[in-house]
Amino acid sequence: MGASVAVETSVPCASERTDAAFVRRRRSSATRNFSLSSARRRVVSRAADASGRAVESSSSSSFSSSASGVAFTFRAHEASTREALARRCGAASAVETTTKTNERLGVTTTTDVWRTPRLRRVRSTYVDGGEAAQIFNLVAYPEPSAPDAPLLGVDLICVGKGNARKILIGVDLQPMCRDMDYASAYVPDLLAVVGAGGRASTAAAKLNATTPSNKFYEDAEFFSRGMFFARPESASEDVMRCSLDVVEAYVDVWLARLDEAEREAEAMDGACKFGLALEDVRRCVLTEETARAAQDAHDAWQLTHDPAIPMFASWYGEDWAREFAETVLFPGAKA
Repeated sequence: MGASVAVETSVPCASERTDAAFVRRRRSSATRNFSLSSARRRVVSRAADASGRAVESSSSSSFSSSASGVAFTFRAHEASTREALARRCGAASAVETTTKTNERLGVTTTTDVWRTPRLRRVRSTYVDGGEAAQIFNLVAYPEPSAPDAPLLGVDLICVGKGNARKILIGVDLQPMCRDMDYASAYVPDLLAVVGAGGRASTAAAKLNATTPSNKFYEDAEFFSRGMFFARPESASEDVMRCSLDVVEAYVDVWLARLDEAEREAEAMDGACKFGLALEDVRRCVLTEETARAAQDAHDAWQLTHDPAIPMFASWYGEDWAREFAETVLFPGAKA
């Protein structure tokens, strides 16, 4: 659902899980098992609640436990990111929730989609497979009226058990074009956050942050040179804390860039209306029309590259996974 990195997708059968809490959770989750057909998709229109959450969720900021009773989760990252969006981007509207459960494997995928006054679309997905799978993926699409604002992409993956566990931490402000002026408006800020003396430099070092090869960027059209990419060695409390530090730092840079992009668009509009010299304002690289088209092109690219789609197919069947990808994960591909 973000970084194109292959991961193990096997989840142990329910017969391998013996603790009663997990069995109770599986039984209760059966009542939330929806297909993607319109007759069974739950659509809820409501604003964020008093806590700032866009939708109802069992997320917790505690690192010691989660709703599923598993020590290592990305629930705190989910809660922090969604609360930041609610606080800075306005109340959610037209919230749509899709949930799918594989009872035999004990894995549930919950996806919320909503919009706000500043965001064209937000899609947040959480996969809870107990100890064997914890995945959080979120993409926020700014309104094209702020054409030079990049997408916010968060992709946190932990799959496997014991020594076979694999973890990937990916966070980026995904560019909507390859123009150097576009990138220079925020990529240096991302690099400074995790660079020497930066806000998240210590966290980045503990997470074994690395830089993707140049070959990665040849095909990765919608990833920036400031993307954070790490493969921590173990699923520990320290990894949860450090990855949360990185996510929050990147979210703050993105929110600042969103503010700037909106001001730049307003200045450009004012200059055109009142005949001011364009050299007095930062010229936007994209227009509202090209920004919207670029966001849809992002979805089209992800639809053909995202390794999460075959993962969902292995859990829920190919037909469901394909429809889910086309209508929920990346609907802009069909625009």
